[in-house]
Amino acid sequence: MLTLQRLKDIRKENREDQVIYNLLGTIIGECEQLSKNPSHNEILAIIQKMFKDNTETIKVCTREDMRADLDRENGFLSRFLPQPLTENELIAIINSQIAAGQNMSGIMKYLSENYKGRYDGKSAARLCNIYINGVVM
Repeated sequence: MLTLQRLKDIRKENREDQVIYNLLGTIIGECEQLSKNPSHNEILAIIQKMFKDNTETIKVCTREDMRADLDRENGFLSRFLPQPLTENELIAIINSQIAAGQNMSGIMKYLSENYKGRYDGKSAARLCNIYINGVVM
C-alpha cells in the first residue's frame, strides 16, 4: 500500500538518480495538493495519470534524451501500477456479470468499483456491447 510517507522514503532512496528523484518530487507535490494524507487510491490515480501522460508525450516527442527520461520514468512508475486485466479476463468478468443479470451500466459500475485502473473503459464498453447485444463496435 502506497502512502505519502512511503513515497518520501522512496525519494530519499533515489537521491542519486535525478530523473526519478524529480519524478517523485512531482508525485509528492501532486499528492500534497489533494490532501495531507492522501489515500492509496488517490496516490495510484496520480501515478496512473503521470504514466498515461508520459506515454502520450513519448509518442510525439522528437528529442531522444527526453524520450529516454520518460521511458525511465514509466519503467519506474510501472512498479506501482496494478496488473492490467487481459482481454480474456475482462470477457470472463463481463460474462459472469451478464449471467448475474447485470446490464451494461451495472457491469461498468462493477468494473469501476472492483477493477479500477486495471482495464480500458472503451474496451470494456465494446466487449459489453458484443456480449450483451451481439453488436460489434
